[in-house]
Amino acid sequence: MLIELERGREDSLALIRGLAARLGNRLDVSQGAGIYDTIYVVGDPRGFAEHEAFVTSLPGVRRFLRAASGYSNVARVVHGQDGESHRRERRVVEVRGLDGLVRRFGGGAHVFVVGPDSPQTLEQTLAIARAVRTIAERFGIVERMVLRGGAFKPRTRPTDWRGLGMKGVAMLDAAREETGLPYVTEVMDHSLVPEIGAHADMLQIGARNAQNFDLLEAVGRFGKPVVLKRGFGNEVEEWFYAAEYVANQGNLDVVLCERGVKTLFSKGGYCRNQPDLNAITYARKQTILPIIFDPSHVAGDHRIVPENLMASVAHAADGSITEVIHEEAFRRVQLCDAAQAVLTERYAAVVEAVLAYEATVAPIMRRLQGEPEG
Repeated sequence: MLIELERGREDSLALIRGLAARLGNRLDVSQGAGIYDTIYVVGDPRGFAEHEAFVTSLPGVRRFLRAASGYSNVARVVHGQDGESHRRERRVVEVRGLDGLVRRFGGGAHVFVVGPDSPQTLEQTLAIARAVRTIAERFGIVERMVLRGGAFKPRTRPTDWRGLGMKGVAMLDAAREETGLPYVTEVMDHSLVPEIGAHADMLQIGARNAQNFDLLEAVGRFGKPVVLKRGFGNEVEEWFYAAEYVANQGNLDVVLCERGVKTLFSKGGYCRNQPDLNAITYARKQTILPIIFDPSHVAGDHRIVPENLMASVAHAADGSITEVIHEEAFRRVQLCDAAQAVLTERYAAVVEAVLAYEATVAPIMRRLQGEPEG
């Protein structure tokens, strides 16, 4: 829901803000075109929508617009009763590291989220974190690097290794402390959100929990940035509605993550999940949220992870989330998804390829698509 208000109308803004607070909403206010500010009403829109007549009667209010879809908080297009439409700017989700640098998902540069499938030993976790920091410094992109690691692991078989839990979180804390890089880790239970959220810089909702609505609402209320993976059986709009569950609690800092879907052609000896690269482009058109890609889970094989990642770059993904391993010998003892982990030295070459694409090919693609450069 969007309101355009003449700049300087503080009395009207105060009344709108008070109404939003009473109804459990919050406001995001940004400078719009010309003399008008743009007000986004964040949270469950139903109660606020009933007060449209009051809002439009306030001095300085130019327009009151609603989302053109059911996922009103994250929709890209809003419209008024007269049919007039407005295309919202894409949102930038920021994550700050201990090094003081801010990582900006949706800020125009590919963000590299990378780390072990799971923190299994402190030595392994620190070795990967150091390697990631070294890669970031080598290419001058420290502000574009985020660590990842799953301390809690959802597994198909109940007897499989399911992570170290909070001991794994402590290892990720140690990696952040040494490298300054922020990290994202998965949370699987709504009751654990406050405990894990007190440590992690971002919270991940995995594919198996993509429609765990209690969990989605819990991370929404907690307020930290969220990586939301698409369920491997979800249609794209179901994915967007999952994001709306988070946003309905007042948290718009959601990063969508495409990670492949199960089809008749999956696991045919060449892929783990079918990558839906068109979903990246569609998400950019339909929502304001940044969208990243998981090249590891669509591949299931470290030898084709780089190609999958580069394919997402051509689709203008805002980032990627990749599993890596620090040495080949560790692959024999890694307890989850060892086959798809890329050696850190090989990952460095992938980073170099992404940066080369940004410098040479991306400007041409933007001209083809009619988008402004930069």
